[in-house]
Amino acid sequence: MTFQYKVFLTVVECGSFTKAGEKLGLTQSGVSHNIAKLESELGIVLLRRNRNGLSLTDAGERVMPHIRQIMHHAALLEQEAALIQGLEVGSIKVGTFSSFSSKVLPQLIHRFTESYPNIQLELYEGGYEEIEEWIASGTVDVGFLTQPSREFETVPLFQDELVVLMQENHRFHTKKMIEVDSLHDESFIMPKAGCDQLIKKLLKERGVKPHVVFEIGDNNTLISMVQEGLGVTIIPTLILPPQIPHTKVIPLETTVYREINMAFKSFKAASPSTKKWIEAVKDHLK
Repeated sequence: MTFQYKVFLTVVECGSFTKAGEKLGLTQSGVSHNIAKLESELGIVLLRRNRNGLSLTDAGERVMPHIRQIMHHAALLEQEAALIQGLEVGSIKVGTFSSFSSKVLPQLIHRFTESYPNIQLELYEGGYEEIEEWIASGTVDVGFLTQPSREFETVPLFQDELVVLMQENHRFHTKKMIEVDSLHDESFIMPKAGCDQLIKKLLKERGVKPHVVFEIGDNNTLISMVQEGLGVTIIPTLILPPQIPHTKVIPLETTVYREINMAFKSFKAASPSTKKWIEAVKDHLK
């Protein structure tokens, strides 16, 4: 029945039988057969099929946490047995956001897979709130966040400085540093990708009210608008590509950081492979 649990969780995560089948190497009918068999053995309907796709029934919602726990303990058992045999195997699901994925993860993954070639990594990329939900639900074992969380165990990794990005011929382009006060009434593009609260707090503390022309969630769109001279923005360094044509990056006079953290439910309850990953990340970014 463990495999049927895996099929069920994969269907829920993928949102369709077809995508789940592609991920598991099964036909759509094979996925459907496993779900039907699981529902028959449990005596309940787990999934609701409609025009908009799939959704969990009330019964499915109730049993989901238990199925995740069973799969978690099954993975612990397999990894513990492998350790007894002197093997280091397993899989880790990691929740990450786009700028961390592009700037930090490649080196981390390269180092980790060199040391532990038999441990598989599966990446889930999304927004900060999504990552917190994934950690809470057990969808991922570990997630990277831009602020500490009271709900999970967190490990601070590094500080990501916020800087001012402007068009290359902006009237501030010759400045060595940008005073926060100088942004008052300035055409401003407000990021919405998590750091907006930090920026709004900084501006409020200084009594500065820029003219917010747009609020943008997509980093590429934000940068393109700055390139076109539609306004300036404050943006985390981690988000910036190595080179951005026709722009200038200038630090703030008041240094402001966002803190990048690694979060997980419990180190003590984590699988051996997840513990290896946590220690490897800490070692790499110390």
